[in-house]
Amino acid sequence: MNLQTVARCVVFLTLLAAFAQGAAAEVAETKVLGVGDTMEAFALKDQNGNEHQLDSGISVVLFSRDRAGAGVMTRSMEGRDGDFLAERGVVYVNDISAMPRVAAALFALPKMRTRPYPILLDREAELTAQFPDKAKFATLVHLDSLEVTEVEYVREDTALAERLEALPEKD
Repeated sequence: MNLQTVARCVVFLTLLAAFAQGAAAEVAETKVLGVGDTMEAFALKDQNGNEHQLDSGISVVLFSRDRAGAGVMTRSMEGRDGDFLAERGVVYVNDISAMPRVAAALFALPKMRTRPYPILLDREAELTAQFPDKAKFATLVHLDSLEVTEVEYVREDTALAERLEALPEKD
């Protein structure tokens, strides 16, 4: 490798690091929703490209921003389908913005498409930037007409499965 190639690599990596810091700073500056705050309604597409509304009919947002939290959510849903979530007013949301697009397209999305329930995906970290989260945990954001009434962080898949099972079915 010659000196010019090394210099280009250094410039590229420096720009990449600056971009990543800027994106992280944008997320850090966003006000995180807490109890008493009202979430704006919005729409996200699921792993199959179908659009879903997050509106006043939603009771719980099941959310993760990282792979470990998403794993907790996935394991808690074993043996369950989209009806299970819909009956309880739950939406399953993953922020996959940190995942390289190639990895998402080649590996993550094909695997997600085998799931029998919708996984709403935020690919840009814009719509879910306000969602509370904790690394390596699944987050349950409880809502009443889009007002946050409770936030729970659950690290164990069996505990999350029990929490989801205990949610009342909607009328």
